[in-house]
Amino acid sequence: MAICLIKLEPIFSPIGEELFFRGIVHSSFAKSFGNLKASIIDSSAFALVHISHFGLVFINNEWKFLTVPTIIWVISMFLVGILFYLCRKKSGSVLGAIICHSAFN
Repeated sequence: MAICLIKLEPIFSPIGEELFFRGIVHSSFAKSFGNLKASIIDSSAFALVHISHFGLVFINNEWKFLTVPTIIWVISMFLVGILFYLCRKKSGSVLGAIICHSAFN
């Protein structure tokens, strides 16, 4: 069963994340700040949420925060978030971001 779930993660995770970040978060901030600032906000939130994938690790029964790798990871995820926004903008739909995110994963 775990093997099946691992293969489905690249499909289901992008749907939820893109509906939330490029859908709800972006749309909420775009009304007040415009699309450019909203894309910076949603990409920043996206990047920070993904710290748990790399920068915060549990080693030898303790939590460690890997500062330099985390900074590199967060900057990378921010840029990927901008890419997903551009895919949404170019396609005219959050579906473009979902497809890009799925391909990225």
